[in-house]
Amino acid sequence: RAKLYCTHSFSETFVTLDIVDNGKGLDEEELARLFEPYFSKKPTGTGLGLAIVQSIITDHHGTIQAKQEENQTVIEIRLPIAQ
Repeated sequence: RAKLYCTHSFSETFVTLDIVDNGKGLDEEELARLFEPYFSKKPTGTGLGLAIVQSIITDHHGTIQAKQEENQTVIEIRLPIAQ
């Protein structure tokens, strides 16, 4: 089960979305390859989902990264606030 946290500071020019998964987590190699096209741990997965998400976020001048925190995988998305 995943949780979503959204933060924004009026002194910042972006909004941050943290998606936290309380599953078994990922190892270093999996984290490094998470956004790589065709990388999937699912037997029927295409491995394109997060690669496409990364492309869309980058096209909107944002960033996405994955990190491991206390046995939880956290996906952090930062998107600029429209001016």
